[in-house]
Amino acid sequence: MVKSLGARSGWLAAALMVLLVGFGSGSRFHNLSERSLWADELFTLAIAQYHPFKPKEGHPQYRRVQVKDIADDDTFLTAKAAEQSPPLYELLEKISVGWLGPTEFAARLPAALFSCALLIWFAALALKHPDPWVRRVLKWSVLLLVLYPGLILYAREGRAYGVGVSLIGMAGLLWMLRWRGGCKSWEPPGWTETAIFTLACLTHYNAALLVAILLSADAVMALIKRSAAAWARLIALASVFAVWVFLNAHAILYTAEGGVAWAALGDGDRFSQGVGHWLAIMHPLWVALLGVCMLFLGLCHRQIDWLQQGSSRLFWSRVAVLAGLSLLFAVLAGKVAAKAGMAHPRYFIFILPFIAVLMGIVFAAMRRKWLSLGLVALVGIAATIPSQKLVELSNTDDLRSMAISAVNGASDETVYLYPLVPIRNAYRVYLQRYLGHDPRPSMVGISSTDGIAQVCAVLSQKTHVVAMGHELGRPLTDAVYADCGKQWPMRESEKFNNTFVEHWRSR
Repeated sequence: MVKSLGARSGWLAAALMVLLVGFGSGSRFHNLSERSLWADELFTLAIAQYHPFKPKEGHPQYRRVQVKDIADDDTFLTAKAAEQSPPLYELLEKISVGWLGPTEFAARLPAALFSCALLIWFAALALKHPDPWVRRVLKWSVLLLVLYPGLILYAREGRAYGVGVSLIGMAGLLWMLRWRGGCKSWEPPGWTETAIFTLACLTHYNAALLVAILLSADAVMALIKRSAAAWARLIALASVFAVWVFLNAHAILYTAEGGVAWAALGDGDRFSQGVGHWLAIMHPLWVALLGVCMLFLGLCHRQIDWLQQGSSRLFWSRVAVLAGLSLLFAVLAGKVAAKAGMAHPRYFIFILPFIAVLMGIVFAAMRRKWLSLGLVALVGIAATIPSQKLVELSNTDDLRSMAISAVNGASDETVYLYPLVPIRNAYRVYLQRYLGHDPRPSMVGISSTDGIAQVCAVLSQKTHVVAMGHELGRPLTDAVYADCGKQWPMRESEKFNNTFVEHWRSR
């Protein structure tokens, strides 16, 4: 009878987990093609689409250039090494685009798939782990990962963040399970954990930073215990990553010196923005709920359900380690972003699986059923209320509508004027889709007002000019029209989210 009830309970838990993961996967694939690709997604897609692995005859396999100097004939290796992030996402996107074509769905498919894999990974361990306390914590973690607004947002974006945080979460869970007993029960990382961490390092440098923080503890233990197995795996990871760092070193140094900086910030602004962005990606309402629960457990320690897993000291040490890890990563990642002159919540996303486990530990300690049910309801309600800062900073560049409007009424003689020459291929993707041919011969770029005279000379004999681009570049096209626009008295404008199109006609 007891065995029958246990089996029934197991089947029920499995069914609920399948439903939960199914819901989470559905939310990550929901309307994947609905939004236009934004500028950075298009830049990523352009590298995957337009730069082949094999060089053309007479061109090198690899050359050191900066991102603004990438040429059409450069290989994938050269183009990617010129950009300030590792290559894994573009490699995955090259596969999906080659299979499905250069669509929004194909561009975002790798992030969505890996994000679903993270949920399946946690759910499988939540059902199969022999320790009932671990299973309880992981079930809470799965719920939080499924509903995490930041994870859903970046699972549906064609950039490295969704893949990176998923790989970090998968290997990070193995890391946490190895370390849950502390130094006394330490074991070296396995090859599976090492391989996944290596892939994570190849998605984003902030992911590599978090891997370095995590595995530095293993390096210390390997030194103390003279573990050859641990050193073999750590050296293997470092060696693979070092090859890419060598190829990408020139772009890393260029970025660190502010070569692609968005803005120069003072120390006070860096700190306030860093804290605000960190809280935004962590989801402030959940952070507040976590704080209330920790205060409750501290004041009402009898509510903590140890399930024969140790003492209050062990519980709080686990909470302290994960909280300290989050703070350390936030500080270091914030410094890296500030050094490069960049600031955004997405740079902190890689810590979210650890935050989910931290919350899972605290929530699992509520042993009363009414507390657990109340927490589930509060977590679900809070998940539907987005962080205002995350909403404000979400990228909604509508370059698709811009391109559709740009080609409307165009002829073979139409010329497309765009701002900022280095991002030409980001504009090219949609133009090529809607024109049905390569638009490069008809594209004229301008990056500064110094080029106005040259651009006007190129456009002087054209009867139809389409000025188009991101709103930030509009002053450049306005300056061109102010200088030589009299030859196109008919000027029609249309505005979309962060983008614009103008048709200049001579008649």
